[in-house]
Amino acid sequence: MKVLELNRVIALLLPIVFLTTVFSSFRSISCQEDNDHQPALDPMDFSYQTLWQFAKSECEKRGFNASIITRSWIDVRRCFRKSIDVVQFNTDSIRLNVDNQQAVLEKHCPNLMQATSCFGPFMITIRDCVPDENYEIFEALQQWITGVLEYICEDNGKNIVYDRVKHENCTKELNNYIFMCAMENIMRKQYDDRKSFNQEDCSMIVRTKNCLVNKLAECSVFKAAAELFYENFVKITSCINQENF
Repeated sequence: MKVLELNRVIALLLPIVFLTTVFSSFRSISCQEDNDHQPALDPMDFSYQTLWQFAKSECEKRGFNASIITRSWIDVRRCFRKSIDVVQFNTDSIRLNVDNQQAVLEKHCPNLMQATSCFGPFMITIRDCVPDENYEIFEALQQWITGVLEYICEDNGKNIVYDRVKHENCTKELNNYIFMCAMENIMRKQYDDRKSFNQEDCSMIVRTKNCLVNKLAECSVFKAAAELFYENFVKITSCINQENF
């Protein structure tokens, strides 16, 4: 599920997909498949591959051909290509740096923001297949991606400082940062329901987020993406109702 591979600015978000492993890095320790080998949806696993397989499985359970998910996603990608001048954007993004980020974003952000509507038909397809309690995961991820683009494009980049050297270093170190923060803060336990997280669980999530945000302090795009992912994630857990959270 890599619609973000269409151009460099959207591609800047791709490494952030790995932020989802902050909340699921322990999954390999204790997660098991159910007996019929259908993909179980771990309440803290938001990896695209897991969600993709889950959506296809749920469609088949409801009598739909799982290929509708693939076809719908292809339509998203086509829509993106129609909305964005990919060739021109790639040309401009090759030289993207702090001294020209405003001009590049001013040129392309209107089309980038318009392209977020491309998710609409795909989300309708997902909703027809996936139970409401799990559809909200897909919805949160869509809102997260849109939120990151809005943050980047606000007033043509007023929120970010795209230093190429610092950004490339953060890209290189991102997986290490995630692993370190997860190991330092996430407890090795299996979670059955994200709606029943207790205060300790929620505090663990906050510590992990703060750890990662601190390590990404030099990379405004990645730092913002981490914070926005946390905000969207918390909304679909019981942490949103925790006192003083």
